[in-house]
Amino acid sequence: MVAVSTQGSTSRTTSWLPLVAVVLAVFVLMLDATVVTVALPAMARDLDGDVTDLQWVMNAYTIAMAAVQLSAGALADRYGRRRLFLISVGWFAMASVACGLATTLTMLIAARVAQGLAGAIMFATTLALIGQNYTGAARGTAFAVRGTTAGIAVVLGPVIGGLLTDGLGWRWIFLVNLPVAAAAMTIGWSKLRRGEELLRHRRIDVPGPLLLAIGLVALVYALLSANNRGWTDPLILSCLTGAGLALAAFLVVESGLTHPMLDLRLFADRTFVATQIGSFTVQGSVFALFVFFSVYFQNHLGKSVIGAGLSFLPIVIPIMIAGAAVGAFLDRIPPRLTIGVSLALIGVGLLLMLGVTERTGWSHFLAGMVVTGLGCGVALPVLGALAVDVPPAQVGVAAGVNNTALQLGFALGIASYGAVLGTFPETAAGFADGLNHLIAIGAGTAIIGAATATVLLRSGQRRTAS
Repeated sequence: MVAVSTQGSTSRTTSWLPLVAVVLAVFVLMLDATVVTVALPAMARDLDGDVTDLQWVMNAYTIAMAAVQLSAGALADRYGRRRLFLISVGWFAMASVACGLATTLTMLIAARVAQGLAGAIMFATTLALIGQNYTGAARGTAFAVRGTTAGIAVVLGPVIGGLLTDGLGWRWIFLVNLPVAAAAMTIGWSKLRRGEELLRHRRIDVPGPLLLAIGLVALVYALLSANNRGWTDPLILSCLTGAGLALAAFLVVESGLTHPMLDLRLFADRTFVATQIGSFTVQGSVFALFVFFSVYFQNHLGKSVIGAGLSFLPIVIPIMIAGAAVGAFLDRIPPRLTIGVSLALIGVGLLLMLGVTERTGWSHFLAGMVVTGLGCGVALPVLGALAVDVPPAQVGVAAGVNNTALQLGFALGIASYGAVLGTFPETAAGFADGLNHLIAIGAGTAIIGAATATVLLRSGQRRTAS
């Protein structure tokens, strides 16, 4: 491959201002994945839709991000991570305005798709920007801050959404993005390093993201609709079949392209594979459960929207503490140890939450939340650092693969948990019983992910093709 460097200094900076730009973008991006959760009833009233249909307000955003993450990485490798970061932040801000001004459900979902597409580019460039702006211990700290910020934003989404919805109206959960995006663009324009190693010859893959999007939409639709229509319904079977065919065709197409958005050679590296499994596991095991915990806290424990959000602090605080602590030692701890232990901690923490009944109080979750938060706080920065531990010219694609794994874990986790919960009676006891099953599935996912990643990392060697 032939790489070229853009004009500008190639020295790395120890200033933390580039990280500020990245963190602001990551925060608003991840916040918008969950901030709408508590606002769905208000949206349903204003836009004349029901809450079931409005699930697509969440899913349209996540699926759009997952579908084009890989192309976003390839675009960043070709045209520049800094340039595309700034463009995507501006695009995200405009899409947020469209969300806030939407007058119909269709307009809102379309604007959320636009948000997700911009978000994919933002997310794909943030890991790469940290990689090219920092080195050594500073890089470890930067990855820790980014990972911690992402986790906190996901958890705080319902709290901030509740505050804004109750105080100003649901439209402000989108409009509030404008000043944050403006700050990220201003700081990023002046402080992000301009010198980058680029692949000018790289062609952009079009069939790949199209097939991936078709497969994901069909799969998520089937999971969300199967309980209402029945798993043997012709439409559901057609969606599941179509999803399988589209995803299989995606792999075939990617394997035959000279410059695919998904370079399958990356998966010859066991460390790279373990990183994707770990990233998928964190999102699918615990973060996807937050939606259902929020419902339980509000509808079954009688907490307010704000109170339900504050109930997640026992997870947020350990994520902050562990994330900050691990950053200083990131390059001195074996990945096999950190990833295996952190995923296992998530599994153990979820197991401690089992035993939910219709009379269970919030304190029942406390110990499990603390342990789970510690696991997430260690896992997020370690996985973020390993995700871009590839040759410089492949950083964008590698970051895109990792972000796809994260988004898929979140989207498929929510859809799968919703499908399981839909099989239980719509009563307090039925929801509690269903929540126990979801927690058990999440714990099993984390423990299996820990074991698999540990085995892969034990014999993993960096063999990324250049």
